Amino acid sequence: MRDGVERALSRAFPERAVAETSRVSGSDRPGNETVRVRFADDVVAFLKVAVDGGATARERLSRDAAATRYARWNADVRVPEVLAVDASGTPAYVATAALSGTAIATDWPVDSTVARATVLRAVGRALAGVHAAADFDEHARIRGGSDDGERLDLEPGPWSTVLEDAMTARADALFADRFRDRLPDVLAAVDAASDGLDAAPATLVHDDPRPENCLVDSDGPGLVDWETALVGDPALDLVRAEAQYVERAAIADADGGRLRRALRAGYRDHAGRLPDGFVERHPLYRVVTFLDAVRTFEHWAPDASEDVDDLAAWVRGELDVRLDAVDGE
Repeated sequence: MRDGVERALSRAFPERAVAETSRVSGSDRPGNETVRVRFADDVVAFLKVAVDGGATARERLSRDAAATRYARWNADVRVPEVLAVDASGTPAYVATAALSGTAIATDWPVDSTVARATVLRAVGRALAGVHAAADFDEHARIRGGSDDGERLDLEPGPWSTVLEDAMTARADALFADRFRDRLPDVLAAVDAASDGLDAAPATLVHDDPRPENCLVDSDGPGLVDWETALVGDPALDLVRAEAQYVERAAIADADGGRLRRALRAGYRDHAGRLPDGFVERHPLYRVVTFLDAVRTFEHWAPDASEDVDDLAAWVRGELDVRLDAVDGE
């Protein structure tokens, strides 16, 4: 465990006896380290630390704590309790209680399309629960919020601008050099669609409901890791979930259609209907969400069975196909 994590642990829990800590695999964004903490009384918590001390990581932790607290009191989805946070300390950190349930990533039904459809239906319900938070008058970046979860500190702006800023921030944190030339193409597509985007509804958006962040148990689905939360278009969350669950390499095209329908059905179960404008903005959001595969290419491609250069060619081609679908509307 790094020195910074040790310091954050002692400050977050000064009077708790720690029995064990372990790094949480797959949970770290650039600049962060997350550890699972088991105390002497067997209570478990999670501590996320900005180990690089950078302003971007600090901002993400502040957003994480604020959005989690806000969702806990205003959304209809299970989220963890924030136990301690210091976004301005050295190092910055946020500590949360463990959320009951099993992360979908650790129990993904590999051999059953029916079981996967059940999981996707739960994810859809979770996202609709997020979007059940009070409607906002305008789109915005989340900069922080009140300790009681009643208020978010917002930096408002047109949705197209908020979305471009969020995409650029992710690209600045991590982006495969071989595709750096494609980022302007995606940003240009968002800019060209600004009129339609800026008319989208505005609500709380999680924006990273990947299998590691969605936990399911008998009490229903829950979401952790709110670092990338926005006040934005709820349709983006649904398309992001399609990218993170349905567009997996191991899923056949026929199964993909069934899983998309299950995700959307789960959303309708809770919300009654899909977000306004979902169909119209779906092609553009398929471009936006595919950017995650582009920017993280060097992390996943070397472990794939295909040749890396062949995969790179496929990524470029797939991005072109998606951009063409937007242009062809």
